[in-house]
Amino acid sequence: MTKWNKIGTWSMLVIAFVVFMAAAFVLGSTIGSMYVLGSFELSFLEVGIICGGITSISVFVRCVKQLKSNSELAST
Repeated sequence: MTKWNKIGTWSMLVIAFVVFMAAAFVLGSTIGSMYVLGSFELSFLEVGIICGGITSISVFVRCVKQLKSNSELAST
């Protein structure tokens, strides 16, 4: 794996983690407002962030698998 591939994979890993944290925050605030008000409304932005968080889980797993396989190849 070249240096640029490693940098790209680690960057995607960090971005996926940040997007997941943003989705968790939005989901947490939505649940909190639902608890207080008894109902909730989602804007298009909030729905997009939650969908992005779901997608970021698969990107995160893909990056971890790629880094793991590359480290196993390097050690053999």
